[in-house]
Amino acid sequence: MEITDQQLKKVSEFVQSKLDSLNWQHTLQVRKLTLKIGSYEKADLGLVEVSALLHDIGKAKGDDGHVLRGEAMARKFLEAEKFNQNFIEEVVYNIAVHEFVWHGQEDLVKTLEAQILSDADLLTLYSSLDFIKFVLKSEQELRNNFVEFIQAKILKLDKMSHMFFTKSAKKLAVKDIKETKRFYQSLI
Repeated sequence: MEITDQQLKKVSEFVQSKLDSLNWQHTLQVRKLTLKIGSYEKADLGLVEVSALLHDIGKAKGDDGHVLRGEAMARKFLEAEKFNQNFIEEVVYNIAVHEFVWHGQEDLVKTLEAQILSDADLLTLYSSLDFIKFVLKSEQELRNNFVEFIQAKILKLDKMSHMFFTKSAKKLAVKDIKETKRFYQSLI
């Protein structure tokens, strides 16, 4: 769907006003990656961009339950802004399923745009920003069991490398996976 610059600006300003700085930076990373993957995969770029901007809007009120909360917040905002109803449903669907890959429900991520959002979100887990989020969320575990915790993170990276939907994301991930694993291994 064609999205105007004005519409994108409103969505972006809304999300930025709701999220803390760390989650906003994550959202910007996901946005950039969805556009990159989306262009390779010939997806609806307006849909993936708006979905990326809104995918974690529920984190405005905490991490737990953020997906369900995000669906409702996105729907309310997009309806208030008079977006097309079919477009709203697709955005809400993309938000709803963007973490299904973590729950063994990847077969429910059916549309290309939902797969791209899921892949982009997953790719950010190899970023420097994710390392900062990881340290902030895991400070006590790192203090108590540093080596074991880092080893578990390395194993998680290996598992994640097989979770991408699109060929484009798999290609983008190869270098990042190697570099991130090398970094974590250098810590222990």
